Amino acid sequence: MAAPTYTPVPTSIPFNGSFPQPSSNESPATVGLNYIRKFREERLSSLRPFSEFFDSNRLSKPNNFASITSRFNYNLNYFQGNYLLVFLGITAYSLITNVMLLFSVAFVAGGMHYISRVPPEGVVIGSSTWTPRQLQTGLMCVSIPLFFFSSTIGTVFWIIGASAVTILGHAAFMQEGVDGNFSSNV
Repeated sequence: MAAPTYTPVPTSIPFNGSFPQPSSNESPATVGLNYIRKFREERLSSLRPFSEFFDSNRLSKPNNFASITSRFNYNLNYFQGNYLLVFLGITAYSLITNVMLLFSVAFVAGGMHYISRVPPEGVVIGSSTWTPRQLQTGLMCVSIPLFFFSSTIGTVFWIIGASAVTILGHAAFMQEGVDGNFSSNV
């Protein structure tokens, strides 16, 4: 049996070996602030009041699996902004309590900020001239063992597990709102 022939797919913009960078008049801080502003407008617009999120009168044990599924469908959509804040809070807690990981993240962010300010000709360190690409490679070579020793993988799995237990537990035990009961009957 003959191997299939390879036909390259034409693209309108060829890859030139580098990723798009922000325009030179925008600093990384401005780009980050614009991203945070956009994130707040889009994701946190569905934030519900905490008195509604922690309403103990609506907590009850689900009767069966169908009830759990119905509550998941309603609550995960209705409280998505609150659940996002819970996830971000668990992530912030894990970063604050793991000082080595916090240092690693700050080191890489500071290194990338410094490298973004290096001119294309490079920077002279000692008797050598280092280009931004070489500095990025060096930063990557230093950051991989740094993240390994700061137990990044364990922290990521802890964040996923703690978020899943907290969010899915709340969604399973929180009764649907009145509008959820009416929407299922219509």
